[in-house]
Amino acid sequence: MMTKQFKQIKVLPDYLQPKILSAVAYVHEVAPNIYKAVERINKLQKHLSPKEMMWVMSLLTFDKLLDIVKDSPEFDSYSKTMKERTVN
Repeated sequence: MMTKQFKQIKVLPDYLQPKILSAVAYVHEVAPNIYKAVERINKLQKHLSPKEMMWVMSLLTFDKLLDIVKDSPEFDSYSKTMKERTVN
């Protein structure tokens, strides 16, 4: 999987480079099988730096993080403030 050379896209941040997105897709492909996902994560650790693995794991958990934020009182307060600012 990771033997391929990826072209860096200079206008994208490091955590959105094709190498990182490919690794995310590689792990996500076996979801929801956590055992296969862990196998793939362990395999990726041999090919990616710790910082790159942090980006991969962050992107894999991003959807869950958004759910947590969406259900927070802070987000609710922010949403209400934004609605009040909107002209109807």
